Amino acid sequence: MKTNVSPLMDVKEVSSYLHLSPATVYSKRTRGEFPKGSTVKLFGKLLFVREKIEQLVEDSIEPSFGHS
Repeated sequence: MKTNVSPLMDVKEVSSYLHLSPATVYSKRTRGEFPKGSTVKLFGKLLFVREKIEQLVEDSIEPSFGHS
């Protein structure tokens, strides 16, 4: 069964995905802390491009170090 995942996320979805409050998401967006092209204003609603948010997380993963 194929899941239909929207390419856009609302503030609530982004806050849940990033484990942040919606207020923090809005604040970070205002300060320009999200990647360029990651937000869309559509019909007066702030939306985020899922691919850009997932890439933000991927790019933030710290490299793991081998066990000694």
